[in-house]
Amino acid sequence: MTRLFGVSKTAAVMCYALGGLFLFFLVIGLLVSVFIYPFEAPAPYALGLFVGCASSVLKVILMEKSLGKAADMEEKGAKNYGALMAMSRYFLTIAVFLLVVFFRDIFGLFGTIIGVLALQFSAYIANFVLRKNSSAQL
Repeated sequence: MTRLFGVSKTAAVMCYALGGLFLFFLVIGLLVSVFIYPFEAPAPYALGLFVGCASSVLKVILMEKSLGKAADMEEKGAKNYGALMAMSRYFLTIAVFLLVVFFRDIFGLFGTIIGVLALQFSAYIANFVLRKNSSAQL
């Protein structure tokens, strides 16, 4: 697998999983909003889902880079740097939600929430894929 953004294989699998989850949740959300219950208009939902998934990809890349840099530091500096980077990722999530709330006519809140929560699903998918690949190599 080629290196995506210069990150590890785990982070690359998570980013690819986020792309797949974006497509999956896009199709499911559009089918639900068109045929079952119109919770959001299709265009704001899709744009909100894209923004949420893009912020999740950015958080994966930022986490990977910060962990690599913290591994090269001494213990006290690594703790402080890790805490600072974790807080910056939380502030990124807050900034995304503030953007969506202020521009609620353009971005769908429900789609954004699903996109941000897709990060956890991508971690499970990456764990499954990497374990399956490692057991196949044995």
